[in-house]
Amino acid sequence: MRLSLRTHRVRRVVAITLILAGAVSGLASGARARAQFDRQGVSFQLSQGWHLTIGRINGVIDPVTVFTVSTFRLQRGRTATGVCSAALQRAWRADGAYVQLSEERDGASRKRMLRRVPLRPKHFVLNASGQGGLCTPPDSGGLSFQAGGRAFDVNYGFGPSASRATRVRARAMLDAMRITPRK
Repeated sequence: MRLSLRTHRVRRVVAITLILAGAVSGLASGARARAQFDRQGVSFQLSQGWHLTIGRINGVIDPVTVFTVSTFRLQRGRTATGVCSAALQRAWRADGAYVQLSEERDGASRKRMLRRVPLRPKHFVLNASGQGGLCTPPDSGGLSFQAGGRAFDVNYGFGPSASRATRVRARAMLDAMRITPRK
């Protein structure tokens, strides 16, 4: 009986040790790992510390929002109407930033846009002009481009205290983004 109880305790200690080792290992690798976004022919690696929101955060249906990334979490409420994003405005932080990619998918609108917008730049320049499309603070902007026969808009914004590193990460995510032609 004594040997059986001792064996049971040893097995229990070993099991707990293995579970804890696995959890610590998982946390360590999760801290290094970055999320990969790959959807509808658009892919990029999410920078550490940024949060991904898929789907609309405002009332605009077309162009279609592909994703929004931000340095803060967006809490979705009821779907907003119009171009302003109440979720983005509620979550906005002085040291924060966001980047949103949307795609023009309507046939006639897409054809018109493809005739007037430039090809995708090799390196994105996020010079805020106060013209961000989501009703965000003055240090925001927007730009349009085409890639693979597809037409896109980028809206972005930086808080007045956003670091240079935050701005660099936003550009780096866009620069590294891969876009394949629609099938």
